[in-house]
Amino acid sequence: MSHRGSVVRADSGGPFISPRELAARWRCGRSSVDRLARLAGMTRLCLGSGRNGTVRYLITEVEAYEASRMIAMR
Repeated sequence: MSHRGSVVRADSGGPFISPRELAARWRCGRSSVDRLARLAGMTRLCLGSGRNGTVRYLITEVEAYEASRMIAMR
């Protein structure tokens, strides 16, 4: 059972990642995460409503996006 304020962490094998965790993972701002996720067509899990609603992304979609953006160096 989770406690208030805790999140499912992607590194613990959970199915979701928060925008804040994704921003840290990609070393960019939260607004960049939102823009890139929207452009990539990622599924957003929205809990709550309004500005203070909680958003999570599917880690499988994040990993697939990352893999599609990899460039092999020659």
